[in-house]
Amino acid sequence: LYDVLHDIEYRKKWDTNVIETFDIGKGGGNSDVGYYAWKCPKPLKNREGGGLRSWLPMGTDYIIMNYSGGGPNGGGRKDMVRAVSIQTGYLIEGTGAKSCIITYLAQVDPKG
Repeated sequence: LYDVLHDIEYRKKWDTNVIETFDIGKGGGNSDVGYYAWKCPKPLKNREGGGLRSWLPMGTDYIIMNYSGGGPNGGGRKDMVRAVSIQTGYLIEGTGAKSCIITYLAQVDPKG
């Protein structure tokens, strides 16, 4: 599950809401900066966001955290609204050789 959440090419196959996602750059150690645009239900405009993601493997457990960087308030695309991730992340707790528990936290301002 940890590997799936890090694989942006594979995400385009399993995440039916993704419009576009790509890496912007690598940070030091366990961090990177990325972009994600997603579909929203009508009548909402689609959303986009960029952010810093960091992760920490801890034996059989993993933490992945994300928050928005200091990008432009209006976003990069005119047909989308720039959402803000205040604090978003996953806690993956290994419970066996082929099982885990995942906790997802999303504190987001969708800007509308």
